[in-house]
Amino acid sequence: MFGFNLPSWILFSNFLICSLSVKLQLQAEERGVVSIKGVCANRYLAMKEDGRLLASKCVTDECFFFERLESNNYNTYRSRKYSSWYVALKRTGQYKLGPKTGPGQKAILFLPMSAKS
Repeated sequence: MFGFNLPSWILFSNFLICSLSVKLQLQAEERGVVSIKGVCANRYLAMKEDGRLLASKCVTDECFFFERLESNNYNTYRSRKYSSWYVALKRTGQYKLGPKTGPGQKAILFLPMSAKS
């Protein structure tokens, strides 16, 4: 599991934020492919056909992401279904639409941290 410290007013799509930190659980589906689950909301991160990030009650093909450790020690999460789109968060905490993301952008870089239970 890893967590992000986000302002308490941020609502990430349909993920319900329980506190100032959001716990996200990475679940390995196959080598290099993960699903991302919001622990509090019990929902999976999904990227829709228009590039929006949404929360899904069940795992679908839109919930799988290629996880890659970049040379700068940050991780990126690229959609398996829409292979040129990345999960990305702006400085404000809002997500970026998939078609507006790409390699080299700061918004696609994540630093996973161990979360206390």
